[in-house]
Amino acid sequence: MEAQAPLTGLQLVPFRDVLSNVVQSAHDGLAQLAERLPGLSDEERKRQVLEHLQTTRQRLQRLHVCAQWAHKAKAVNTCREVLKAAQDHGAAFVHTADELFRLHEELRFSRAPLFDVSTALHISQTGTYRLLPRIIEDELQQPGQRLERPGELDDAARAQKRRDALRRVDFLLRSKLLTAELPAGMQVLHVRGGQATVAAAGGQYTARLTLVPAPQEDVTLAKYRPPGEPEEAAAAKEEPEVMQPAADAGPSTSAAAATEQPSTSAAAAAGTPGGAAAQRREGPDCWRWQLLSFELLPVAAGHHPPPLLPAQRVWLQQHIEQRMWVAADVQQLVRLGKQAWVTVSELPSAKEQQQQQGTPSAGVPSASAVPAPSASLAAADGKGKQPVKEEPLEQQQGAGQPRPGEAQQLLPPFATSPLAAMHGVLCQTAGRLALFSLLLSDARQLEGGSWKGGLKLSRAADGKGLRFSYWQGLPCASYAELQCLREGRGFRPEAPVAGGPAGAAAGAQQAQQQVAPAVEVVVQEDGSLAAESSPQLRHALSGEAVQLRLPLHSAASLSADRLLLEAAAHSAAMQLAAVQAALQRGGRLGAARAELSMPASASSGASGGEAPLPVSPQLHVWSGGSLQLSLSMQLRTGRLLLLAGPTLLEGGHGSDAAASVAAVQQQLDQSQRDAMSLPLPSGSSRGMLAARLAADALGRLSLQLSMRWRMLAATAAAASCGLRQAALPQQLLGAYLRQAAALLEPPSANTLTLLLPAFPPPPDMQQWARQQQQRRQGGTVDSGAMRCFLVLDFGDPAAAAVEAAEADASDTARQQAAGTSVEQALPRMLLAVCSCTARGTVTRVLQLAALPSHVLADAQAAAAGSIAAGSAALASRKRRALDAATSAAEAAQEQPAAAAAAGADIELGLGLASAAAWCRRQAGWEALRSQLMMLPVQHAEELPLGQPKRQLIRLPKAPVLAQLEAWAVAKLAAAAAAGEAPPAGPAPKPAATMQLEESAEAGSGAASSSGSAWRVDLSSAYFARLPELLRQQGVRLAAPAADAAHITQHSAGLTLRYSLAAGHSVLTTITDLVRLGMLHLCLTRMAGCMAANPLAVAAKAANSNGALLPAAGAACDGPTNGGLANGQLLHDSAGAPAGALAWPLPGCGSARLLEAGLTHLVLLVSPPPLPDGLQQLGQPAPLRLTISWDNTLASSGSSSGGSSGGSISAAPIAGPQHGGSIAAAALAAAAAATGSTASGSSSSGGASSGGGSLRHIRCRVLSEPALPEPVSTALAQQLEAGRVDLFLDSLCLAGHAAAAAALQLTPEAQHAAGLLPGALRLLGAAGASAAGSSALRLRAQLQQGGRAASLCLAFHAGGYTLLQLAPAQGGSAAAAASIWMPPLWDRLARCVPTFAAVEAPPAPAPAQQSGEPPRQPPASQQLRQAWVHHSGLGEALAQVMRAVAATAAEPR
Repeated sequence: MEAQAPLTGLQLVPFRDVLSNVVQSAHDGLAQLAERLPGLSDEERKRQVLEHLQTTRQRLQRLHVCAQWAHKAKAVNTCREVLKAAQDHGAAFVHTADELFRLHEELRFSRAPLFDVSTALHISQTGTYRLLPRIIEDELQQPGQRLERPGELDDAARAQKRRDALRRVDFLLRSKLLTAELPAGMQVLHVRGGQATVAAAGGQYTARLTLVPAPQEDVTLAKYRPPGEPEEAAAAKEEPEVMQPAADAGPSTSAAAATEQPSTSAAAAAGTPGGAAAQRREGPDCWRWQLLSFELLPVAAGHHPPPLLPAQRVWLQQHIEQRMWVAADVQQLVRLGKQAWVTVSELPSAKEQQQQQGTPSAGVPSASAVPAPSASLAAADGKGKQPVKEEPLEQQQGAGQPRPGEAQQLLPPFATSPLAAMHGVLCQTAGRLALFSLLLSDARQLEGGSWKGGLKLSRAADGKGLRFSYWQGLPCASYAELQCLREGRGFRPEAPVAGGPAGAAAGAQQAQQQVAPAVEVVVQEDGSLAAESSPQLRHALSGEAVQLRLPLHSAASLSADRLLLEAAAHSAAMQLAAVQAALQRGGRLGAARAELSMPASASSGASGGEAPLPVSPQLHVWSGGSLQLSLSMQLRTGRLLLLAGPTLLEGGHGSDAAASVAAVQQQLDQSQRDAMSLPLPSGSSRGMLAARLAADALGRLSLQLSMRWRMLAATAAAASCGLRQAALPQQLLGAYLRQAAALLEPPSANTLTLLLPAFPPPPDMQQWARQQQQRRQGGTVDSGAMRCFLVLDFGDPAAAAVEAAEADASDTARQQAAGTSVEQALPRMLLAVCSCTARGTVTRVLQLAALPSHVLADAQAAAAGSIAAGSAALASRKRRALDAATSAAEAAQEQPAAAAAAGADIELGLGLASAAAWCRRQAGWEALRSQLMMLPVQHAEELPLGQPKRQLIRLPKAPVLAQLEAWAVAKLAAAAAAGEAPPAGPAPKPAATMQLEESAEAGSGAASSSGSAWRVDLSSAYFARLPELLRQQGVRLAAPAADAAHITQHSAGLTLRYSLAAGHSVLTTITDLVRLGMLHLCLTRMAGCMAANPLAVAAKAANSNGALLPAAGAACDGPTNGGLANGQLLHDSAGAPAGALAWPLPGCGSARLLEAGLTHLVLLVSPPPLPDGLQQLGQPAPLRLTISWDNTLASSGSSSGGSSGGSISAAPIAGPQHGGSIAAAALAAAAAATGSTASGSSSSGGASSGGGSLRHIRCRVLSEPALPEPVSTALAQQLEAGRVDLFLDSLCLAGHAAAAAALQLTPEAQHAAGLLPGALRLLGAAGASAAGSSALRLRAQLQQGGRAASLCLAFHAGGYTLLQLAPAQGGSAAAAASIWMPPLWDRLARCVPTFAAVEAPPAPAPAQQSGEPPRQPPASQQLRQAWVHHSGLGEALAQVMRAVAATAAEPR
């Protein structure tokens, strides 16, 4: 069968290449034609132009056809594959035919003989053979000797005789082994049962040997005597020839049989006692070796199919026995001095044996390819029966006959030693079987299995072994290329053998092409297998040559997969070392480091029999003391495998790291393909190019992961410092950077934005902003909300890596020794201040600036300390990470501790503790500045040069403080002039400054630690000497109230402390300052009024109101004034000083300033004297009034301590047109400070109109017992209007009467009187002048059922109240009033002792027409009035409420 041509040249090419070739060919032909045409004739020019056009047209037509068929390229490719498969099948058929022919030729030598079946059956049935003729026994029987028949001896004697024979044979075997020289590599295992078991040291075989009698010397001489040689002994002719024993003869038919029973051969002489022949066979030389059985490759005993077939085993055993017998004959001839009769020829080579056996050169020998019969000894015959006649000795030896002393040296060991002959044949056969049967079949399975596509089998270069090429089509670096990468020099391939241009072209082509690595396995002389790698494998770290071994004593080591994996592991180590060199040489890793880890199986250079399969080395990339990446190779395919470290896959960002690693894995796969197709740069190779491409991808990923790891570590460290990651809108940041591009370097893309503690706008600021927005009718007012961000700029890692690569070698070494530097640990820190909405949405970037130098210095000091502290733990973390990559169980136990240690190290390494503390303080300061900028308050910010960490804001000077200072200075000067106090020094100028609390001052509270606490220092002589001033005026200093807990009084003035975390704001601070000013301005004016009151002065002098005498007939117990008794000046239980401030009102009560504090003052109001006849009722308790100025914007408990009670909600009233206004003065001062307008004493005086933006500060008056709310509101409005004198008069005049009315107007009293909820409603004060008369009148409306009336209480002197009751106008209520009001009036006159009705003058009745119904009297006639003392006012009100609540069924 003729083999078809291979289809390897049929390939698909791109259509664009075909089109480019056609166009280029047409263009070149046209250019050549243009050069030739000028020298030709016209006819010749036309002919050549026509030929060129015709040729070009044909090519274009073919191109058109190709274009039409281009879309069928897939079908063409399918056809090509089908043709290739058909060609492979045809080659397989040819190979099968050749193998069948060879097998047919071998079967001729394996024909089975005609066995004597009948005799075999007879022996197997009877145990003996009794069919021999009797004449045989008669002829062999000697005189005096009788042959023993089988069965005549008992079993015990037969067994003993057999044991003696075996013991004798064992002795002979040991003697033979001791005297014989064992070949190298053979060892004796044991001698037992007449057999000697030997084996090869390399595990090639095990064999069982025994001894048979050797022929006599004359027989051997007669057998091998050359022609013409004279006979030396005539007896030799008569001696029968000794035949070679059969191959399957056992010990019973060999030496044991000779000892056991007589034989018909010459061996019977050994068992016959006496005689010369018997004595000659007593030594070891009288016995020869016989091979009983053997086993090749014991480790492959269970291999299927077996390496050696049964027929081949039989043939091989016969061949070995023949060689052993011939070697024994030669040994005997040499001993007899006939070595000249022996000629030894050279053994055929492996290639000659293959040609003799008809093995195809392209294939490999099959399992039956064992060595041919030996032709080494010319003296051996075919079957041991007929001697082989040799050529004359002169023709065999050539020049002459060797000397007797040199004969033994000229013969090889296998020619003179049967054991050496057997050992050589078995070792060579075992080696070839291991290579061409076991190893080759294993490799073929791998070629179509786990190594499919990457393994190629072929003949070795010398033709004696096999070549296994792996990693087909993939780049692989050699040790020379690795050295070039490490040293940074270009690669030059080895010089070609051929010189000249052809040699240079071959070298260039070799450099452009990549030769796949391969392993060649050959059989050595001793039968062992030797593996050589191409190119030579070297250890990637030490550079030592690596030897691959294939021992035959272990089934696990005799594996093509293990051999290839071991070679691939060393090749992978070389490629990974090249990637490492490219990473380190190019500075692609920055601060990270790459280390190559060699497993024990790959680094030792040899693998044990039971050792695990070789694994790939790993290139570990370390960053920050933890395993970042691990790069290895898939040994069977040569593919680079990238894995992430265990620390990267932890936490919530493990999925992102896994996605990045998967993307770079695809880049690594593409880089291996690109390294085989891209143009090769000068001074490089395919392996070097692949290493550089892989290093680029790995370096980019490492820098990216390092940056991500640093950002995550910074995030964790920031979280421990109380900071969290947040997003800063890039549009807003870009808008700010465009404005400040010249002042600030823009941050890089690798930034981490950390949100500092946010301070939401306090409630009072929000409410104030809403009020301002309402007043502006829709205008936008900022609420003062602000957010600060700490921006960590890590820079560009690629640029940093390039700078590190270009740095000096000594600097780089120092950086690597230190692990990292402070500059690498600390990123660039920026503070971003942004304004935001109340919900926290950033609206604008106000400021972006780098942290001050002193803050960065503290952070760098902290980072340097962390580096020194963490350098000792770096190695232990590295070992833990390696163990984590090896053992998952240990990793699960160590991960939490490692993560916690890493978080602490990062926190210290980044130095965020000190930077975060400063940023928190700065965030609080910026929040204060923002609130202050929002308020219309003028201020000045100062930064002392001596203390860069201290910031201070100076608040404006308030005129109200100046007034207080002037009053205090005057009082102190007067006291010093009177000698009551030492002279005072120069008073400090009043000033208010605001600054943040220092940590040492603020304590360890949460507010101080977050940077949200601040204080206001008010320098004022008035507040500094307030206790002394109050003592001079006879006023006690009150204990601090709840709203003054944050205010501290000291020798320089006041200190007010606040916290943003508690909901305080700058508006709270300004409000507290205004509150303090209003209250103490009211206090000073009240003290001035009381001190200037002439009645109070006279009362102090003579306990009377001057010289005023009572009217005639009037009697009073106290001082008199126009016949009206004055209220008594009461003293508290502790006693008041003689100069206590009081305000007595003639005929009414008196008020005294009892005590004053920082935020409130207390007045004590005594009741007027009781009329005659009512002394038995007793004086009521004095009223205790508490006056304060509160912040109505702050809710209860949320202010700075500014207000602790409910706020008032009275409507603004008209103020007086005379006198000074306390609120107007205070608010005018605030207006001057804030720049807003204040109306002073306007028609809408008080805090509701005078303060502009400070209308939320209102006066509050609290009484015990309580006053009606309209009365309290009217009193507070009088104080806001500055009418302190009117306030004191109203208080003395109406205080106790209003308190008595309030006691009966409570919901409980209304319920007791029978009124339903809502039946009684208090009305606001009425009158032309609210400040003058509102506190002296109280109005109410009562309505329940069909009864409705209006009640008015007018408070007058002497404790009397004018009670006015008028029915409702119109309807049934007016008609019913005439029914229930007269009885009510009568009851009041009877029940209330101090009730005095006022009769109205009668009015003329209107004219009434005839027939007209009776008219109702007008309302003025139905109005009823009466005077009631405050002692009976409660009872009168109760009766009125009962009358309104009474039904018609009740008695009148």
